[in-house]
Amino acid sequence: MIAAAIVALAAVAAAPPTYVVERVVTRNGASTRLSVFRNGVAVLARKGAGEKPDETPAVVRQPLSEIEVQVLSQVVEECYPDLARFADIGQAPVEGMVELRLAPAGREPLSLRFPLTAAPTLAASRLGQALDGLEVRLTRTNVTREDLRDWEPKIGDRVELEDGRTVEVLDVLISGDTALIRAQVGDGPASIFLNAEELRRLALRRVVK
Repeated sequence: MIAAAIVALAAVAAAPPTYVVERVVTRNGASTRLSVFRNGVAVLARKGAGEKPDETPAVVRQPLSEIEVQVLSQVVEECYPDLARFADIGQAPVEGMVELRLAPAGREPLSLRFPLTAAPTLAASRLGQALDGLEVRLTRTNVTREDLRDWEPKIGDRVELEDGRTVEVLDVLISGDTALIRAQVGDGPASIFLNAEELRRLALRRVVK
């Protein structure tokens, strides 16, 4: 059982990101995370200053049109080469930081951090403008998020994730203090491995069969 859990954990670490692009902005103790997933769903999660790390953020989720996904994916693809040159440059944390995470299809995921007031390249500014426009639109939609901080996943539990997928817990593997979850995605044969903490973070609400 422990060996299986270790193998599964290695698979989780190697799994590619499910987003195409993600931006995390921290300022004055508050944070805003904007994610665009490969299935065309955009998610905006906000946490105010002074909130505890385990508090549930306010979340907005919106499916994008096919054209919107194509345009944003093209911007990400065109900006990737320029941003990749800055991905390994360290940046000391300052008040007001931006972290950009890119994972276009067929390319290695990359991330870079820079001050909110100083984008390092024109590519970062261009991508930032595209994400700013999307963030403005998403603020018009609100999604209620269930407080799952005390939820302990059990076999048969079903939850809806931030990216719109519904997963069902198939197995709960215990290794030391870590609970590793194997969950079926939708009604298909695909399954994913997550630790319990990560599943609680990604889940919006429990779903009744």
